Amino acid sequence: MTDKSLELELRMVMEGLEELATISSYHCQLEQCRILSVETVAEAQQRELAESSDNVVTLESRRRQQSPTFISKALRFRDSHSFS
Repeated sequence: MTDKSLELELRMVMEGLEELATISSYHCQLEQCRILSVETVAEAQQRELAESSDNVVTLESRRRQQSPTFISKALRFRDSHSFS
């Protein structure tokens, strides 16, 4: 195959893939899909590096093991006008 015929074949394949992606998006059932994350390449590399490190500390392990604190407040109004 010549370079020109390879280029044309590649364009046809790419158009077919684009058409397949479009058709698939129309027939997709979103309840079966879940977006795990949206991140840049740099953020993905940083996350992968952190996940592979032994120094990763989870939030759950750092939370205090205390009973929940209940806060109650009373409101007191001082009315200078008395109603009689």
